[in-house]
Amino acid sequence: MSLDGYEEVAVAVTSAVATAAELNPLDLPPLADVGVDPEALETLFGTTHDQSLTFTFRYAGHLVTLAGDGSLTVDQEGG
Repeated sequence: MSLDGYEEVAVAVTSAVATAAELNPLDLPPLADVGVDPEALETLFGTTHDQSLTFTFRYAGHLVTLAGDGSLTVDQEGG
């Protein structure tokens, strides 16, 4: 999945995880509640893409990886 087309990185992450988990995005906890700062995500991955950046974190039973090339992957934990 690509971050392109989303106004905010946090929205892209929440949408991708909700799709993977077959949940409504509103049923997921806010990213800040799981220790991820949405503003920091926006700063690092929002407008300019440093190809060397990657960030992986756990969210709602999934591993989320953001990459500097603008890609977003969501994998089920333990799967």
